Amino acid sequence: MSDLFKEFLNNLDNLTEEQVTELLSRIDVKYPNIQKEGNIVKDDKAKEIVCTHCNSSNIRKHGFKNGRQRYYCKDCHKTFVSSTGSITYHSRLTPEQWRELIRGVVENLSLSKIAKNIGTTVPTAWYNKQKICKALIEAYGMQDKFIDIAECDEYYTTLSFKGKRDPSFFINTLNRLPRHHRTYEEKVEYLMKNGFWAELQDDPERLAMLLGSTDSYLRGISNDQTCILTCKDRNENLYVNPVSIGRLETADIKKHLSGRFAPDAIMVTDSHVSYPSFAKSEHIQLEQIESGKHSKGAYNLGRVNAVHSKLSKYWPREEERAPATKYLDLNLILFWWLEKNDKLSTQEKVEAIYKIVTDNSGIEDISYEAITNRELSINTKGLIPKKV
Repeated sequence: MSDLFKEFLNNLDNLTEEQVTELLSRIDVKYPNIQKEGNIVKDDKAKEIVCTHCNSSNIRKHGFKNGRQRYYCKDCHKTFVSSTGSITYHSRLTPEQWRELIRGVVENLSLSKIAKNIGTTVPTAWYNKQKICKALIEAYGMQDKFIDIAECDEYYTTLSFKGKRDPSFFINTLNRLPRHHRTYEEKVEYLMKNGFWAELQDDPERLAMLLGSTDSYLRGISNDQTCILTCKDRNENLYVNPVSIGRLETADIKKHLSGRFAPDAIMVTDSHVSYPSFAKSEHIQLEQIESGKHSKGAYNLGRVNAVHSKLSKYWPREEERAPATKYLDLNLILFWWLEKNDKLSTQEKVEAIYKIVTDNSGIEDISYEAITNRELSINTKGLIPKKV
Protein backbone atom coordinates (compact mmCIF):
# COMPACT_ATOMS: atom_id res chain seq x y z
CA MET A 1 0.00 0.00 0.00
CA SER A 2 2.90 2.34 0.81
CA ASP A 3 4.39 1.62 -2.61
CA LEU A 4 1.05 2.51 -4.23
CA PHE A 5 0.85 5.81 -2.35
CA LYS A 6 4.47 6.63 -3.23
CA GLU A 7 3.78 5.89 -6.90
CA PHE A 8 0.68 8.11 -6.73
CA LEU A 9 2.72 11.01 -5.32
CA ASN A 10 5.39 10.56 -7.97
CA ASN A 11 2.75 10.83 -10.72
CA LEU A 12 0.83 13.72 -9.14
CA ASP A 13 2.47 16.29 -11.42
CA ASN A 14 1.19 14.43 -14.47
CA LEU A 15 -2.47 14.92 -13.57
CA THR A 16 -4.51 17.32 -15.69
CA GLU A 17 -6.38 20.22 -14.14
CA GLU A 18 -9.69 18.38 -14.53
CA GLN A 19 -8.26 15.26 -12.88
CA VAL A 20 -6.96 17.34 -9.94
CA THR A 21 -10.37 18.98 -9.52
CA GLU A 22 -12.12 15.58 -9.55
CA LEU A 23 -9.59 14.15 -7.09
CA LEU A 24 -10.11 17.03 -4.65
CA SER A 25 -13.87 16.76 -4.99
CA ARG A 26 -13.78 13.07 -4.08
CA ILE A 27 -11.50 13.76 -1.11
CA ASP A 28 -13.87 16.45 0.16
CA VAL A 29 -16.83 14.10 -0.18
CA LYS A 30 -15.00 11.23 1.52
CA TYR A 31 -13.50 13.39 4.30
CA PRO A 32 -15.82 16.41 4.65
CA ASN A 33 -14.40 17.60 7.99
CA ILE A 34 -10.74 17.82 7.09
CA GLN A 35 -9.26 21.35 7.44
CA LYS A 36 -12.62 23.06 7.39
CA GLU A 37 -12.52 24.95 10.66
CA GLY A 38 -10.57 28.17 10.61
CA ASN A 39 -9.39 27.68 7.04
CA ILE A 40 -9.82 31.29 5.87
CA VAL A 41 -8.04 32.37 2.72
CA LYS A 42 -7.11 36.01 2.24
CA ASP A 43 -5.82 37.91 -0.75
CA ASP A 44 -2.62 39.99 -0.86
CA LYS A 45 -4.48 42.92 0.75
CA ALA A 46 -5.66 40.83 3.73
CA LYS A 47 -9.21 40.81 2.38
CA GLU A 48 -11.09 37.59 3.14
CA ILE A 49 -11.95 35.63 0.01
CA VAL A 50 -15.28 33.83 -0.12
CA CYS A 51 -16.77 31.64 -2.81
CA THR A 52 -18.60 33.73 -5.39
CA HIS A 53 -21.00 30.83 -6.00
CA CYS A 54 -22.10 29.85 -2.46
CA ASN A 55 -20.43 32.55 -0.27
CA SER A 56 -18.48 29.92 1.68
CA SER A 57 -15.10 30.77 3.20
CA ASN A 58 -14.10 27.12 3.09
CA ILE A 59 -11.80 27.52 0.09
CA ARG A 60 -8.20 27.08 -0.92
CA LYS A 61 -5.90 28.44 -3.60
CA HIS A 62 -6.03 26.56 -6.89
CA GLY A 63 -3.33 27.86 -9.20
CA PHE A 64 -3.66 30.79 -11.62
CA LYS A 65 -5.86 31.63 -14.59
CA ASN A 66 -4.90 34.45 -17.00
CA GLY A 67 -2.61 35.87 -14.33
CA ARG A 68 -5.32 35.87 -11.63
CA GLN A 69 -5.28 33.77 -8.46
CA ARG A 70 -7.72 30.88 -8.78
CA TYR A 71 -9.64 29.33 -5.88
CA TYR A 72 -11.48 26.08 -5.20
CA CYS A 73 -14.54 25.90 -2.94
CA LYS A 74 -14.64 22.77 -0.76
CA ASP A 75 -18.37 23.15 -0.15
CA CYS A 76 -19.85 23.58 -3.63
CA HIS A 77 -16.80 22.09 -5.43
CA LYS A 78 -16.58 24.95 -7.93
CA THR A 79 -13.57 26.99 -8.94
CA PHE A 80 -13.43 30.77 -9.34
CA VAL A 81 -11.01 33.65 -9.57
CA SER A 82 -11.08 36.70 -7.34
CA SER A 83 -12.62 38.80 -10.13
CA THR A 84 -15.46 36.32 -10.84
CA GLY A 85 -18.68 38.29 -11.14
CA SER A 86 -16.94 41.63 -11.67
CA ILE A 87 -16.74 43.46 -14.98
CA THR A 88 -13.12 42.32 -15.44
CA TYR A 89 -14.19 38.68 -15.50
CA HIS A 90 -14.30 37.10 -18.98
CA SER A 91 -12.59 40.22 -20.35
CA ARG A 92 -9.54 38.20 -21.45
CA LEU A 93 -7.36 40.96 -20.04
CA THR A 94 -4.83 40.41 -17.28
CA PRO A 95 -4.76 42.68 -14.22
CA GLU A 96 -1.71 44.38 -15.75
CA GLN A 97 -3.60 45.03 -18.99
CA TRP A 98 -6.57 46.39 -17.05
CA ARG A 99 -4.35 48.80 -15.15
CA GLU A 100 -2.68 49.93 -18.36
CA LEU A 101 -6.10 50.38 -19.97
CA ILE A 102 -7.25 52.48 -17.01
CA ARG A 103 -4.03 54.48 -17.16
CA GLY A 104 -4.75 55.32 -20.79
CA VAL A 105 -8.30 56.32 -19.90
CA VAL A 106 -7.09 58.51 -17.03
CA GLU A 107 -4.51 60.17 -19.27
CA ASN A 108 -7.18 60.65 -21.98
CA LEU A 109 -5.22 58.79 -24.64
CA SER A 110 -6.87 57.88 -27.93
CA LEU A 111 -8.34 54.41 -28.22
CA SER A 112 -5.75 53.44 -30.82
CA LYS A 113 -2.94 54.32 -28.40
CA ILE A 114 -4.62 52.47 -25.54
CA ALA A 115 -5.14 49.40 -27.72
CA LYS A 116 -1.48 49.46 -28.76
CA ASN A 117 -0.31 49.82 -25.15
CA ILE A 118 -2.30 46.82 -23.91
CA GLY A 119 -1.85 44.69 -27.04
CA THR A 120 -5.51 44.46 -28.11
CA THR A 121 -7.75 45.75 -30.88
CA VAL A 122 -9.42 49.17 -30.80
CA PRO A 123 -12.93 47.64 -30.42
CA THR A 124 -11.73 45.68 -27.37
CA ALA A 125 -10.25 48.82 -25.84
CA TRP A 126 -13.46 50.75 -26.58
CA TYR A 127 -15.72 48.07 -25.09
CA ASN A 128 -13.74 47.76 -21.88
CA LYS A 129 -13.57 51.54 -21.55
CA GLN A 130 -17.39 51.62 -21.68
CA LYS A 131 -17.45 48.93 -18.98
CA ILE A 132 -15.33 51.18 -16.77
CA CYS A 133 -17.77 54.03 -17.38
CA LYS A 134 -20.69 51.72 -16.62
CA ALA A 135 -19.12 50.81 -13.27
CA LEU A 136 -18.67 54.51 -12.47
CA ILE A 137 -22.31 55.20 -13.31
CA GLU A 138 -23.38 52.40 -10.99
CA ALA A 139 -21.29 53.88 -8.19
CA TYR A 140 -21.72 57.63 -8.78
CA GLY A 141 -24.56 58.07 -11.28
CA MET A 142 -26.48 60.44 -9.01
CA GLN A 143 -23.48 62.80 -8.87
CA ASP A 144 -23.60 65.75 -6.42
CA LYS A 145 -26.12 68.01 -4.73
CA PHE A 146 -25.53 71.71 -4.07
CA ILE A 147 -25.30 73.40 -0.69
CA ASP A 148 -24.30 76.99 -1.42
CA ILE A 149 -23.78 79.18 -4.51
CA ALA A 150 -24.12 76.95 -7.56
CA GLU A 151 -23.32 78.14 -11.07
CA CYS A 152 -25.32 76.47 -13.86
CA ASP A 153 -24.88 76.74 -17.61
CA GLU A 154 -25.14 74.68 -20.79
CA TYR A 155 -22.39 73.20 -22.93
CA TYR A 156 -23.16 72.10 -26.48
CA THR A 157 -21.49 69.36 -28.46
CA THR A 158 -22.29 67.97 -31.89
CA LEU A 159 -25.10 65.44 -32.18
CA SER A 160 -23.08 62.42 -33.26
CA PHE A 161 -23.90 59.02 -34.71
CA LYS A 162 -20.27 57.93 -34.83
CA GLY A 163 -20.05 54.21 -35.58
CA LYS A 164 -23.54 53.99 -37.12
CA ARG A 165 -23.35 52.10 -40.40
CA ASP A 166 -27.01 51.61 -41.33
CA PRO A 167 -27.78 53.60 -44.53
CA SER A 168 -31.53 53.33 -43.89
CA PHE A 169 -31.12 55.20 -40.59
CA PHE A 170 -29.58 58.20 -42.33
CA ILE A 171 -31.79 58.20 -45.45
CA ASN A 172 -35.18 57.25 -43.96
CA THR A 173 -34.85 58.47 -40.36
CA LEU A 174 -32.61 61.54 -40.59
CA ASN A 175 -33.45 62.36 -44.23
CA ARG A 176 -29.82 63.03 -45.06
CA LEU A 177 -26.65 61.26 -46.02
CA PRO A 178 -23.96 60.46 -43.45
CA ARG A 179 -21.80 63.52 -42.79
CA HIS A 180 -18.84 62.67 -45.00
CA HIS A 181 -17.53 64.85 -47.77
CA ARG A 182 -18.88 63.49 -51.06
CA THR A 183 -19.03 64.88 -54.56
CA TYR A 184 -22.38 64.86 -56.39
CA GLU A 185 -21.35 61.69 -58.24
CA GLU A 186 -20.34 59.98 -54.97
CA LYS A 187 -23.73 60.83 -53.44
CA VAL A 188 -25.49 59.26 -56.42
CA GLU A 189 -23.24 56.20 -56.10
CA TYR A 190 -24.06 55.94 -52.35
CA LEU A 191 -27.82 56.00 -53.03
CA MET A 192 -27.55 53.47 -55.86
CA LYS A 193 -25.25 51.14 -53.92
CA ASN A 194 -27.64 51.02 -50.95
CA GLY A 195 -30.82 50.53 -53.00
CA PHE A 196 -32.45 53.98 -52.65
CA TRP A 197 -31.96 55.38 -56.12
CA ALA A 198 -34.86 53.62 -57.87
CA GLU A 199 -37.51 54.52 -55.27
CA LEU A 200 -36.31 58.13 -55.10
CA GLN A 201 -37.03 58.59 -58.81
CA ASP A 202 -40.70 58.92 -57.84
CA ASP A 203 -39.90 61.67 -55.32
CA PRO A 204 -37.66 64.20 -57.11
CA GLU A 205 -37.94 66.82 -54.34
CA ARG A 206 -36.65 64.40 -51.70
CA LEU A 207 -33.93 63.20 -54.07
CA ALA A 208 -32.81 66.79 -54.65
CA MET A 209 -32.78 67.40 -50.87
CA LEU A 210 -30.60 64.34 -50.25
CA LEU A 211 -28.21 65.18 -53.06
CA GLY A 212 -27.99 68.75 -51.81
CA SER A 213 -27.21 67.76 -48.20
CA THR A 214 -23.74 68.70 -47.01
CA ASP A 215 -21.29 67.42 -44.43
CA SER A 216 -21.49 70.71 -42.51
CA TYR A 217 -23.56 71.38 -39.38
CA LEU A 218 -26.04 74.14 -38.73
CA ARG A 219 -24.48 77.18 -37.11
CA GLY A 220 -25.22 78.14 -33.51
CA ILE A 221 -27.47 76.22 -31.15
CA SER A 222 -29.63 73.89 -33.25
CA ASN A 223 -30.99 70.39 -33.41
CA ASP A 224 -27.54 69.36 -34.65
CA GLN A 225 -26.30 69.93 -31.08
CA THR A 226 -26.58 68.01 -27.80
CA CYS A 227 -27.07 70.06 -24.65
CA ILE A 228 -24.96 69.15 -21.60
CA LEU A 229 -26.24 70.68 -18.36
CA THR A 230 -23.40 71.63 -16.03
CA CYS A 231 -23.51 72.91 -12.44
CA LYS A 232 -20.77 73.53 -9.91
CA ASP A 233 -20.89 75.17 -6.48
CA ARG A 234 -18.18 76.73 -4.31
CA ASN A 235 -17.72 73.49 -2.37
CA GLU A 236 -16.62 71.72 -5.59
CA ASN A 237 -19.91 69.81 -5.89
CA LEU A 238 -20.39 69.02 -9.56
CA TYR A 239 -23.11 67.83 -11.93
CA VAL A 240 -22.51 67.29 -15.65
CA ASN A 241 -24.94 65.32 -17.80
CA PRO A 242 -26.38 65.36 -21.34
CA VAL A 243 -30.03 66.41 -21.25
CA SER A 244 -31.49 67.07 -24.69
CA ILE A 245 -31.14 67.69 -28.38
CA GLY A 246 -31.02 71.39 -29.15
CA ARG A 247 -31.96 74.14 -26.72
CA LEU A 248 -32.46 73.47 -23.03
CA GLU A 249 -36.06 73.44 -21.79
CA THR A 250 -37.54 73.86 -18.30
CA ALA A 251 -38.68 70.23 -18.27
CA ASP A 252 -35.08 69.10 -18.84
CA ILE A 253 -33.83 71.21 -15.95
CA LYS A 254 -36.50 69.84 -13.62
CA LYS A 255 -35.77 66.26 -14.60
CA HIS A 256 -32.05 66.58 -13.87
CA LEU A 257 -31.78 69.17 -11.09
CA SER A 258 -34.98 68.85 -9.07
CA GLY A 259 -34.19 68.18 -5.39
CA ARG A 260 -30.48 68.89 -5.78
CA PHE A 261 -30.43 72.30 -4.11
CA ALA A 262 -30.35 72.94 -0.38
CA PRO A 263 -33.11 75.35 0.81
CA ASP A 264 -30.62 78.18 1.29
CA ALA A 265 -28.62 77.48 -1.88
CA ILE A 266 -28.33 80.16 -4.56
CA MET A 267 -28.56 79.29 -8.26
CA VAL A 268 -26.52 81.49 -10.61
CA THR A 269 -27.24 81.28 -14.36
CA ASP A 270 -27.14 83.26 -17.56
CA SER A 271 -30.28 84.91 -18.92
CA HIS A 272 -31.81 81.68 -20.26
CA VAL A 273 -35.62 81.85 -19.95
CA SER A 274 -36.00 78.29 -18.62
CA TYR A 275 -34.29 78.83 -15.25
CA PRO A 276 -36.78 81.16 -13.46
CA SER A 277 -39.62 78.67 -13.64
CA PHE A 278 -37.40 75.93 -12.22
CA ALA A 279 -36.08 78.13 -9.40
CA LYS A 280 -39.62 79.13 -8.46
CA SER A 281 -40.78 75.49 -8.34
CA GLU A 282 -37.79 74.57 -6.14
CA HIS A 283 -38.19 77.64 -3.89
CA ILE A 284 -34.55 78.64 -4.30
CA GLN A 285 -32.94 82.01 -4.91
CA LEU A 286 -32.00 82.66 -8.53
CA GLU A 287 -29.44 85.20 -9.71
CA GLN A 288 -29.35 85.65 -13.49
CA ILE A 289 -26.53 87.47 -15.24
CA GLU A 290 -27.74 89.68 -18.07
CA SER A 291 -26.74 88.89 -21.61
CA GLY A 292 -23.49 90.61 -22.55
CA LYS A 293 -22.31 90.92 -18.94
CA HIS A 294 -19.85 88.71 -17.07
CA SER A 295 -21.11 89.14 -13.52
CA LYS A 296 -23.85 90.40 -11.26
CA GLY A 297 -22.27 91.83 -8.14
CA ALA A 298 -20.52 88.96 -6.38
CA TYR A 299 -22.03 86.39 -8.73
CA ASN A 300 -20.43 85.10 -11.92
CA LEU A 301 -20.11 81.90 -13.96
CA GLY A 302 -16.35 81.49 -13.62
CA ARG A 303 -16.39 78.01 -12.10
CA VAL A 304 -18.81 76.46 -14.56
CA ASN A 305 -17.05 78.12 -17.51
CA ALA A 306 -13.80 76.57 -16.30
CA VAL A 307 -15.49 73.15 -16.43
CA HIS A 308 -16.59 73.87 -20.01
CA SER A 309 -13.05 74.84 -20.91
CA LYS A 310 -11.81 71.50 -19.56
CA LEU A 311 -14.50 69.67 -21.55
CA SER A 312 -13.29 71.35 -24.73
CA LYS A 313 -9.75 70.15 -24.01
CA TYR A 314 -11.01 66.71 -23.01
CA TRP A 315 -12.62 66.29 -26.44
CA PRO A 316 -10.29 68.12 -28.85
CA ARG A 317 -12.42 69.15 -31.81
CA GLU A 318 -9.55 68.81 -34.28
CA GLU A 319 -9.08 65.17 -33.21
CA GLU A 320 -12.82 64.38 -33.30
CA ARG A 321 -12.59 62.85 -29.85
CA ALA A 322 -16.17 63.55 -28.73
CA PRO A 323 -18.09 60.26 -28.31
CA ALA A 324 -21.27 59.29 -30.11
CA THR A 325 -24.32 60.85 -28.44
CA LYS A 326 -25.50 57.38 -27.41
CA TYR A 327 -22.47 57.02 -25.12
CA LEU A 328 -22.24 60.64 -23.99
CA ASP A 329 -23.52 59.99 -20.45
CA LEU A 330 -21.01 57.14 -20.00
CA ASN A 331 -18.09 59.33 -21.02
CA LEU A 332 -19.29 62.27 -18.95
CA ILE A 333 -19.39 60.23 -15.73
CA LEU A 334 -15.73 59.44 -16.37
CA PHE A 335 -15.01 63.15 -16.86
CA TRP A 336 -16.96 63.88 -13.65
CA TRP A 337 -14.96 61.30 -11.66
CA LEU A 338 -11.65 62.65 -12.94
CA GLU A 339 -12.69 66.19 -12.01
CA LYS A 340 -13.73 65.10 -8.52
CA ASN A 341 -10.43 63.28 -8.02
CA ASP A 342 -8.09 65.68 -9.80
CA LYS A 343 -5.82 65.99 -6.74
CA LEU A 344 -4.89 62.29 -6.92
CA SER A 345 -1.79 61.21 -8.79
CA THR A 346 -2.21 59.21 -11.98
CA GLN A 347 -1.24 55.99 -10.20
CA GLU A 348 -3.71 56.67 -7.38
CA LYS A 349 -6.47 57.25 -9.93
CA VAL A 350 -5.58 54.01 -11.71
CA GLU A 351 -5.73 51.98 -8.50
CA ALA A 352 -8.97 53.67 -7.36
CA ILE A 353 -10.75 52.89 -10.65
CA TYR A 354 -9.28 49.38 -10.74
CA LYS A 355 -10.78 48.75 -7.31
CA ILE A 356 -14.16 50.00 -8.51
CA VAL A 357 -14.23 47.73 -11.57
CA THR A 358 -12.99 44.64 -9.70
CA ASP A 359 -15.23 45.10 -6.65
CA ASN A 360 -18.42 45.92 -8.54
CA SER A 361 -20.16 42.62 -9.25
CA GLY A 362 -23.76 43.90 -9.32
CA ILE A 363 -23.77 45.53 -12.73
CA GLU A 364 -26.47 44.28 -15.05
CA ASP A 365 -26.51 44.50 -18.87
CA ILE A 366 -22.76 44.79 -19.24
CA SER A 367 -22.55 42.73 -22.43
CA TYR A 368 -21.41 44.28 -25.69
CA GLU A 369 -24.93 44.03 -27.11
CA ALA A 370 -26.46 45.69 -24.04
CA ILE A 371 -24.08 48.64 -24.35
CA THR A 372 -24.41 49.12 -28.11
CA ASN A 373 -28.20 48.67 -28.05
CA ARG A 374 -28.85 51.00 -25.11
CA GLU A 375 -31.34 53.83 -25.45
CA LEU A 376 -30.28 57.45 -25.57
CA SER A 377 -30.40 59.03 -22.12
CA ILE A 378 -31.41 62.45 -23.45
CA ASN A 379 -34.66 64.14 -24.43
CA THR A 380 -34.74 63.54 -28.20
CA LYS A 381 -37.84 65.76 -28.63
CA GLY A 382 -39.19 63.21 -31.08
CA LEU A 383 -36.57 64.19 -33.66
CA ILE A 384 -34.77 60.86 -33.61
CA PRO A 385 -35.59 57.44 -32.11
CA LYS A 386 -34.51 56.63 -28.54
CA LYS A 387 -32.52 53.73 -29.99
CA VAL A 388 -30.08 54.55 -32.76
